[in-house]
Amino acid sequence: MISILSFNRDAAEQGMIEQSCRREIARRSDEPLQYTRAMGYEDLRQFDAADNLADLIYYEIENEADVERLKVLRQKTPLALLALFTSPQISPMLYLRPRIAPSMLLLQPLSQEALDGLNSELLDTFFEQMEAAAPSRCFVLKERDGKTLLPYEKISYFESRNKKIHLRAGSEEYEFYDSIENIEGQLPEYFMRCHRSFLVNTRKIQKIRMAENCLELYSGATVPLSRTYRQKIRELMR
Repeated sequence: MISILSFNRDAAEQGMIEQSCRREIARRSDEPLQYTRAMGYEDLRQFDAADNLADLIYYEIENEADVERLKVLRQKTPLALLALFTSPQISPMLYLRPRIAPSMLLLQPLSQEALDGLNSELLDTFFEQMEAAAPSRCFVLKERDGKTLLPYEKISYFESRNKKIHLRAGSEEYEFYDSIENIEGQLPEYFMRCHRSFLVNTRKIQKIRMAENCLELYSGATVPLSRTYRQKIRELMR
């Protein structure tokens, strides 16, 4: 699954960006695509609340408030490739900063030709990075029709249920045959066992609810916490 977030207040430009992006991705991959249009800050807030992480971000800057909101977004998605759209009248000193780190820049008004050129280069870079990153930064899910690369930062937890593994990543769930014990040995150290049937991404934990024997994640989801793993999780969260 490729997740894309486009923040732009102009519906016509949103349509141009999405059309170009979908066309260029279709030329390179048959990966499923999750495309989110954000027309304002409330849409961005909802995207965050759903615990979504974007692989690619298209972001319009009109003022300093946009830059401040982008900084918050970049804290959560530092590895995403970022394409900025802005007016020639806005000083580059506002957005050419390490905490923002844009991959590409396009000045408005946008044209279809310029967008296609940007997306051609941006998506070539994205797929090259995905290939190079696996498996060091991605969980490789093998399926009948090929492989799906899921960045570890997107994964909330693995659950063993009904003789299958259920992988939760943002709003998506994937299921496959394997064992928790086998998966545990493949994952980065910040994935920990919290229950005999669960492996959790500890970077997604917001709160330990000891009285209820569960972990609350930033997405609002909860996973069980058994007595066996309480101490390890508690030490990690100090």
